[in-house]
Amino acid sequence: MTQNSEFSAAGDDLPIQGYAEGNRELVAAYERYLIARGNAEATRRSYLDTANRLLEVLGSESVVDVERFRIRDLLGVWERSGLTASSIALRTCALRSFFKFIRLTGLTKHNPMLLIATRKVPTRIPTVLTIEQVKTLIEVARDPFERALVEVFYATGVRLSEIVKLRLEDIDWPNRTIRVHKGKGGKDRVVLFGQQAAKAMREYQQWRPSTAGFLFEAPARGGMVYRYGNHWHARFYVDRVQREISIGPIKDLPTMEDARRAFNILAAEIRGFQPMPVRPYRPESIGALIGKLGTRANLGRVHPHALRRAMASHMLQRGANLRVVQDLLGHERLNTTMRYVHLNAEHIRKVAELHPHAGSKRDKR
Repeated sequence: MTQNSEFSAAGDDLPIQGYAEGNRELVAAYERYLIARGNAEATRRSYLDTANRLLEVLGSESVVDVERFRIRDLLGVWERSGLTASSIALRTCALRSFFKFIRLTGLTKHNPMLLIATRKVPTRIPTVLTIEQVKTLIEVARDPFERALVEVFYATGVRLSEIVKLRLEDIDWPNRTIRVHKGKGGKDRVVLFGQQAAKAMREYQQWRPSTAGFLFEAPARGGMVYRYGNHWHARFYVDRVQREISIGPIKDLPTMEDARRAFNILAAEIRGFQPMPVRPYRPESIGALIGKLGTRANLGRVHPHALRRAMASHMLQRGANLRVVQDLLGHERLNTTMRYVHLNAEHIRKVAELHPHAGSKRDKR
């Protein structure tokens, strides 16, 4: 792995070093390194995005020789742009990981991240959906797919990156458990679900049976053929841009099957059109759908993690063992699970009344 030099033929033939290509090679090797380490897909995307943002700033400069002040300047730019403290802390960790990798390659012993501290993220009590709000989310679902998504998120507490990988073969219906393979940290675990989630999943499978084995599958996308007036039309995507064409008159294509065959012939000649097979949903698609459900329920934009937090908080409020909740969530450290403990004012008041010196009505009796 070497850093490239490019030369300018203009002027007095002085060499102008350009390391852009070598920088890109390093980022590509860094991606392979993250995969080999078993980092989660979301972590890889975040770390690679930060590395690429650094390359944009450096241009043709060598990332191997970058100075510490350039890193400080970049962090300052991000802070002034309005990024939250947690986002800046995440990008700092990503840069630390990237330069650690560069040192492992043997290209340099220089580490510009030395003496650069990770910004302290202020502690805050997260907002937790109430039980009634979760019920509202379920009630505004318009089809079995939306309903099953909310029920599974809330019942199991799985992460967004995990729910898209759940398979039917990993569901133990009699015991109401699901085995989550290679969750965060590459670890397997077993999660639980109740009657309502079981009913929602079965109704969804009856409504749209899985064909590739995933619990939630995006249907095949080969273009939508429909009738409008006296003609057949098709709507499809080319490079994520929606297109529409007229297939032919109904008198020449009397059935939907005829129209579909005609469209397939036309589609074979459309440059850039690639039918999509049945596949698991992308995390971004699921996240956007849960966000729309939150808006529909007048709760603002709801992220899937809010349902994971609600599951943990509601179980703990009802007396669940903290260690059990830790195992269900797949947390390595108990301190992480403690963040999900959200006690409302009424619950705190009831707990406080249990103290011998609280002077509660129970003591007076």
